[in-house]
Amino acid sequence: MGYLDSIQAVGGFAAPLLAGGSFTLAVVALQSPPGPAGVSRWPNASLALFVLSGLLQIATIQATAWSRRYMCTPGDLLEWFPGEETDGAPSPFLIGMQDSHLRQAQRWANLARGFYHAGIIALLAGLFVICVPRGQPTGGRWTVLAVCAAGVVGELAWLVRAAFLDRTIRRDAWLGMAVLLAILVPVSAPGIWHGWPVRIAGAACLLLCLVPLILRRSVTSTSVTSALSLILGVIALFFRIPQPLVVLALAPAFSLEAHTFVDLIRRQRAVSG
Repeated sequence: MGYLDSIQAVGGFAAPLLAGGSFTLAVVALQSPPGPAGVSRWPNASLALFVLSGLLQIATIQATAWSRRYMCTPGDLLEWFPGEETDGAPSPFLIGMQDSHLRQAQRWANLARGFYHAGIIALLAGLFVICVPRGQPTGGRWTVLAVCAAGVVGELAWLVRAAFLDRTIRRDAWLGMAVLLAILVPVSAPGIWHGWPVRIAGAACLLLCLVPLILRRSVTSTSVTSALSLILGVIALFFRIPQPLVVLALAPAFSLEAHTFVDLIRRQRAVSG
């Protein structure tokens, strides 16, 4: 019941506050004028993320309400069905109803938790996007962007730590998340700042992506394909190949790592029962 009670606190207090904050930021994004006078390079993208965050928090509240609908103790059921007890023992009907209500409560609680974390990620991503200026970022703005990016990474790390209870699966999940985030750096960074420093940083991130593949200590067709895709991405960055081709070169590695991450989620569910 502790888990279900914690979800009630999230849906009854935290999610409404985050929903209000998200929609408030959406109004701020709407007020950003178009053209060079705008405060953000991509106001519509940040607006979409803020609205998405608010809607996800509303979904959290609704899923929490449905979870509360099925929360009950054996004592509650005995009060509702006093005739379903014989010599102090509940009847099979009462046991079955308790199991059914518990499964339904956990199902909606898991949905509420998923919506909640997704809404936080959308909110932090929206903050990052709205802080990207129309011109080249200055030193102070780079600090703001770094803080926003750290918030997104921190929330993802927290989510991995909470979702993967098995240590072996969690280690693979850490590595998979690191690879996915590292691939996003050379894909998204040129949209903020052009130049050799961005290409060098992107190539360094891709080379670091090879380390998790080595740490997994298993050579499969998937790992070989991912490694070749990452190497092609490094070559594309060094030879200043157009950005769409860089994205195309990295697409296989990203899709394979995403598929591997989904498999890890399934393994954790199988282990947890």
